[in-house]
Amino acid sequence: MKNLLLIVAITAGILFPYGHEFTFLIRYLLMALLFFSFLDIKIDKNTISIKHFIILVSLIAASFISYLAIYPFDKLLAQTAFITAIAPTAIAAPVIISLKKGEVEFTLFSLVLTNVVITILLPFILPLIINSGNDITFNDILLPVLITFTTPLILTRLVKLVSVSLWKKLIDLKDSSFYILVANVYLATSGASYYIRNNFTSELSLVYEIGFITALICTFLFTLGHFIGSKDYASEASQALGQKNNSYTIWLAITFMNPVSVLGPVFYVLFQNTYISLNLYFHSKKHNPSN
Repeated sequence: MKNLLLIVAITAGILFPYGHEFTFLIRYLLMALLFFSFLDIKIDKNTISIKHFIILVSLIAASFISYLAIYPFDKLLAQTAFITAIAPTAIAAPVIISLKKGEVEFTLFSLVLTNVVITILLPFILPLIINSGNDITFNDILLPVLITFTTPLILTRLVKLVSVSLWKKLIDLKDSSFYILVANVYLATSGASYYIRNNFTSELSLVYEIGFITALICTFLFTLGHFIGSKDYASEASQALGQKNNSYTIWLAITFMNPVSVLGPVFYVLFQNTYISLNLYFHSKKHNPSN
């Protein structure tokens, strides 16, 4: 049902793009998602392995390879591929692993590692990738990114310090944060749809090209993660590399890039949730044949 809601949000954004006036809220909704994600983070040093760093390097390498391979043919498509591939591990990834009875801590550390490192790197990288006449500098990106990422982390620590009972109640509400993601997807799709309707001067074929490239990136990353995790952590590593924090890159694309670039992360939401839904279905069938 939840995955269906994401498809409904994307469809609504395309057909009824009234949310384009509220795309400024995407950043604050992302901060709310991060807040719920950071509430009960616990990392045991024994769960950290070399595989986590291979996942991180693979994520960064895939982003640059996608960009460099496409850039000679289409600059905008290359930028879109980069911002789509560079997204760190999704907030919901440990939840999916929990549903599959896997090692949640493995995916949780990838969540923390990739989000922190990508947040640090992007202010250096994005001005080079965008390479536009907008004079976007390192400082233009660093402060907003740091505020967006660190504010929820600090607030979760303060809540736990001030009121443990409130902290526990908020943890119980974590599943409800999914609806914040749905709102973010609608707003991002609305913004992209409105831009295409009113300002898009390129061929509509670019939209199909973005969808195709995004599908390739999604398939490649989930598959690569499976091989990186090998026998012991195949599902965990696949989820850590393939399931992305698209709200993060949706905000970056809306704020710093051409609005069409947001189509990459939006398409990725659709593809990754289709994959996850099928994956959970077959996992359930395998372990509960009677259902």
